[in-house]
Amino acid sequence: MIFLAAIAAAVAVASPSPTPSPIPEITHVSTSDRSDETLRNTVRTTYIVTAAEIARDGYRTISDAIAHVPGVQIASYGTIGAAAQYGIRGSASTEVLVLVDGVPAPGGLDDTVQLGSMSTAGVQRIEIVEGGGSTLYGTGAMGGIINIITNTQKAEPSATLRWGTFDDREAQLNAGGFSVERIVANNAFAVPPSGGALGPNPDTRANSDYEASNARYGLKAKLGAIDMAFHASAGSDDLGAAGLFPSYSTTSREHDLNEGADLGLSHASPRSTASLTLFGSSQKVTFGCIYGPATSPLDPNCFQPSPSLDTETRTGLSLRDVISGKSERTMYGVDLSRGTVSVNDGAGDPVASDALAQSAAYAQQTWIGATDELYAGLRAERDGSLGGEFSPSIGARFDFSPAVTLKVNAATAFRAPNATELYYPFYGSIAQNLGSLQPERSELGDASLQDSRLLGGTTLAWFDNAARNLILPTCVQFCDVATNPPNVFPVYAPQNIARAHIAGFTLDTRTVPLNGYSVSLSATDLYLAQNLTLQTRLPDDPVFSVTLGLQYNGPSNAFVRSAGVSERVVGERTGGVGPIDPTQPLFFQPAAYSDLTAFASFRLSARAALTLRGFNLGNERYADVAGYPMPGRTFAVELTTH
Repeated sequence: MIFLAAIAAAVAVASPSPTPSPIPEITHVSTSDRSDETLRNTVRTTYIVTAAEIARDGYRTISDAIAHVPGVQIASYGTIGAAAQYGIRGSASTEVLVLVDGVPAPGGLDDTVQLGSMSTAGVQRIEIVEGGGSTLYGTGAMGGIINIITNTQKAEPSATLRWGTFDDREAQLNAGGFSVERIVANNAFAVPPSGGALGPNPDTRANSDYEASNARYGLKAKLGAIDMAFHASAGSDDLGAAGLFPSYSTTSREHDLNEGADLGLSHASPRSTASLTLFGSSQKVTFGCIYGPATSPLDPNCFQPSPSLDTETRTGLSLRDVISGKSERTMYGVDLSRGTVSVNDGAGDPVASDALAQSAAYAQQTWIGATDELYAGLRAERDGSLGGEFSPSIGARFDFSPAVTLKVNAATAFRAPNATELYYPFYGSIAQNLGSLQPERSELGDASLQDSRLLGGTTLAWFDNAARNLILPTCVQFCDVATNPPNVFPVYAPQNIARAHIAGFTLDTRTVPLNGYSVSLSATDLYLAQNLTLQTRLPDDPVFSVTLGLQYNGPSNAFVRSAGVSERVVGERTGGVGPIDPTQPLFFQPAAYSDLTAFASFRLSARAALTLRGFNLGNERYADVAGYPMPGRTFAVELTTH
């Protein structure tokens, strides 16, 4: 608590001044309706994480930046660089579509989008659209959409240097449309021994070092009557992969390479805007360890004779036209893409290489009144040999006053099985031997009530998701860990669940700044996440999560520029009706925890600041994923210029 006391003392000595202006609000978004519109007028529930919030709170990865958003759940396997599972409103990562500048992120075909290591360097804002988005975006948007929007040359130049616990070092530079970043950390924190059904875990994290290099470039220009936007990115990282069980390999290492580029051309006339987007992306994931016989002192538990290699390439185009009138808007478009996924599992199994394709046409009509708005849309999509789907949606916004708005939505959504579930050696092949996987389908609905004058703005939302053919990893062999032979663990394969039902509430509120101080609260109550076939709760769905924060923003000439303290509490993954399904992975059922963080930023000059940060100040050895505990109390120092 000494750190918090120091922040309080520093704030107390700041000279009195008028309340500074709040962080500028993003007034226009592009993801919810796949076209430019004001945030207030979006009918689908949309949250924004701005570049200012990313810099203020020190978010270095996309998973960190969105973890506090109501309805979003993040399960990290460790500190910086570790894998992170993600979901929206009880959905899994397979059911959330991740976009970068409006086009699919690398890894989308294989469910290997890496938000846990995807850098926030060069990110202008992140738009999170909650609820089914299949009408406008197709397969994989059942739970929602995460759109990472990057900078162009108009972004203000800046630089950051960071030093932290466990030799965590970072350098970042943003200028002229470019952003570059380098991160190195040893992550050599000790893990407390554990026992129980999973066995002891004496892992000392000696194989958890991480290094990454990231670069992005963005350009916007006018070519006569054509508006042009170009984005390109590349990221490479290398990390050790410490195991969950003592029998897992201790020399495992992973190397990832993600690349992507897109070119957008648009032409605006008085009543319509036509656009063409071309994109391409690739991902390579290599995983290996030091292979040897059972008596080898180097790594007797290395489980593959040679490194595995997963590759994904994808190209596509989108055509769209938006026609606007005085009281209506018509949007229609075509999406086409093709990708190839190839897997060499390093265990001697045949290399799996398969092509996946998507072709779709969609249309949405919007009627706009003085105090209301109604939309209806339909998408027809075919995902190669996996078949086709129709996805309709409807929604409305009602303005009861300039401050109070009601938004309602209903939609059907779908997800075709991904390449891992279909083709990955052993895992996917077991699934195919047990019976072909069917696409997931959902009927979704939500309603939200927003009052911009209640405190500093308050939104309460309810959502409901009735799913069929939900695909989950299900134990098919050696399912009783208590009676299995030594070092024999359950075997999982993706399987369809006949029916599932998810429902809950979210709350987002904040106070009006008073003398620079404001309080924010976001909460998610996932009161229902049930496998209706087995009458058990779905895995990795906390019953509740709450983030409470106190922020201070000083005037531009104050010594204390900003400070804050926040606590995130994540509840048990159990609850609701029925017990946890014993056929589901135990490591998605960790205990409840809380995480207390704080920071203080001090003005060194008109263009430089020093920021002190503390994480997990309660020193809890919590785990988002059981068996992968986070480090205890850690600290970091940042020097920034702009």
